[in-house]
Amino acid sequence: MIIGNCTYSVRDYLRSGEMDLLDFAAYNAEIGITALEYNDNFFEDFGDDEIAAVRASAEDAGCSIVCLTCGGNLASDDAAANAAQVELFTERLRNANALGANVVRFNIGSTGDEERDLTVGVERVIDGFNRLLPTARELDVKITIENHGGVSKWANPILQVILGTDPDWVGSCPDFGNFKPIERRYIELAKVIPFAYHSHAKTHEFDESGEDAEYSMGRVIELYRAAGVDGVLSIEFEGSIDQKEGVLKTRDLLRKYL
Repeated sequence: MIIGNCTYSVRDYLRSGEMDLLDFAAYNAEIGITALEYNDNFFEDFGDDEIAAVRASAEDAGCSIVCLTCGGNLASDDAAANAAQVELFTERLRNANALGANVVRFNIGSTGDEERDLTVGVERVIDGFNRLLPTARELDVKITIENHGGVSKWANPILQVILGTDPDWVGSCPDFGNFKPIERRYIELAKVIPFAYHSHAKTHEFDESGEDAEYSMGRVIELYRAAGVDGVLSIEFEGSIDQKEGVLKTRDLLRKYL
């Protein structure tokens, strides 16, 4: 397993201008991280020049871009909006390919009703992903679903979408911190980890020994080993301390168990 990092981990630095998107790769290389994930909301326009510059900045730093992470909603009651989302996601697949990433993470959204998310919401996402699959196959870019609320709040609907499309091209992006309550987290993670093509090693606060204060990183890593799953564990720090410090603490915690 490889430790990566995503732009969202240092969002305040990027939003304030203290760090430029083109600086992100060099910053990670300096701390020994070379697998990079970029969130779509930090790009200005996804123009050819911007994409080429970001890719060049990664290559110059000795890094690789492994994932493009995108917001969105494929499950709304607005059929026209869902169709437009498919079109935008199709473009994001092309953007990911241009960046050199072989994985996208698409947020699949919600119907606005938790009960309907598990039925019609799942059906709408399956339909949307099946429309995306020809482009994903053409470009050799895999699609992943993060446990992120709405249709993707729990493992079972995520698995329904994966199995209702094509598991060779659609998989999970397990987020270590999103399944709640904590008593259910490991059970839910154990369901989605076998389908992982990318992962978010989310952390918030740390105890005096450097462990995550909410869950056991060691226990989660053992779930990956038990499932025989390899790949990138991308840091997604969302805690209250300085974000660069949070990234370092998460990196060190992952190294402890890897």
